[in-house]
Amino acid sequence: MPLPGNRPLNTADLTAYTPSCGASPVAAYVRAPFRCRVLKVTGILGGALTTTDGTITVSANAVTLATFAVPQAGSAAGQLFSVVPPSPTYLNEDDVIVLTPSGAAGAAIPMHFSISVRTA
Repeated sequence: MPLPGNRPLNTADLTAYTPSCGASPVAAYVRAPFRCRVLKVTGILGGALTTTDGTITVSANAVTLATFAVPQAGSAAGQLFSVVPPSPTYLNEDDVIVLTPSGAAGAAIPMHFSISVRTA
């Protein structure tokens, strides 16, 4: 059994959920619990996209922090997609992070999100 790596005490993982990242997309929301830097954003598909690729846009305070693609080819439940913001991204306590899906097709394909943050 692999041993866990040391994890700094000043990091946290925020989670959010959307019931549909395909047809009729629904945005997911989560609040920043403290002043922090966004380290990484990940998404896990809950089903297969049917005809077109999707995009997830991560934003806060009307500013786009990062985007990542969710390709339709070979998509299936349990696939992980991630992005590291291209430049240091800082948030204040109670800022709302919005994860907005777009472009994909497939009825009611859920997606689970995780955002890794570190205190600023």
